[in-house]
Amino acid sequence: MIQIKTILAIISCVALNSIAQIFLRFGMSNLDKKLSLSMAVIFHLITNFYVFFGATLYGMSFIVWLYVLSKAKVSYAYPFISLSYVIVAVLALLMLGEKIPLNAWLGIILIVIGVSFVGINLVS
Repeated sequence: MIQIKTILAIISCVALNSIAQIFLRFGMSNLDKKLSLSMAVIFHLITNFYVFFGATLYGMSFIVWLYVLSKAKVSYAYPFISLSYVIVAVLALLMLGEKIPLNAWLGIILIVIGVSFVGINLVS
């Protein structure tokens, strides 16, 4: 049986990844649409608070994920990462004003159902 500490670490990874996406989107929303990999753009990206903070959250998530992999089977833990789709959709709706179509919500419901089947292992 998987320990609560490991489950909390998995949840932390999902949350960090999801929040990172929102910060990265904020940071990228004020860039020119014709993005190139010039030194000026790269400098702008690494000095942009939102992009830098989003990348930092990804880094933190990576470190926590390494802990998760040391404690749980990847075939068990990795499907939970798909819950970030759910969190990102809700955050995008609430914070970015993005419209989420009905078919996307149906897909998100299927993701939650699928992760629930993987998580049933917790109670058995």
